[in-house]
Amino acid sequence: MKDGFMKALNFRHACKVFDSTRQIPDEDFYKILEGGRLSPSSLGLEPTRLLVIEDKALRVTLRKACWDQPQITDASKLVIFKSLKCDMQPDSNYILKQGMRRVKGDKEKFAYFEKVYKGFLEANNYVDDDIKNWTARQAYIMASTMVNYAAFLKIDTCYLEGFMKKEVEEILNIDTFKEQVSLMVAFGYRKNEATPKLRISLDELVKTL
Repeated sequence: MKDGFMKALNFRHACKVFDSTRQIPDEDFYKILEGGRLSPSSLGLEPTRLLVIEDKALRVTLRKACWDQPQITDASKLVIFKSLKCDMQPDSNYILKQGMRRVKGDKEKFAYFEKVYKGFLEANNYVDDDIKNWTARQAYIMASTMVNYAAFLKIDTCYLEGFMKKEVEEILNIDTFKEQVSLMVAFGYRKNEATPKLRISLDELVKTL
């Protein structure tokens, strides 16, 4: 069991060709979604939301806006990761709600939480587009948790960044003032065997100071 997660990491690859005849059992996909829910986020603000695209016709339409990548239609599940935008402004009702939840309604503790959040944004010069880009990166944290857990379940995945963002958001009727599409991930089962994994060595990767 102690090597199970490492085996999962070696099993995982960017699956380009999914077996469209195989479907992920509902109980396994639920676990993957739950893994996403339990993944970390900066300051516990949880700025990521998920769309699971089941509608086949909608997937066909999306594929046209995603460089015609077959994973969009052939994978068992397609998950779109959305990121909050205006709600991540420090004075928003969302930040108030999330912060008060974390401090169990203690107003003094929330004042400190709010100060920390504003200080974090100011220290990094995060305003408007910078906040938007930061929350988009949070989506990758959740996606990584889900992808790695899927590999543990012997379920294949493919990160999909190749899409025309504006077109996808229009197809999905996204209110781009409130949120944006940050990433897509396809989940399913490989049709072909994976090619050997290529990575640089630890010596090249890691420097200890």
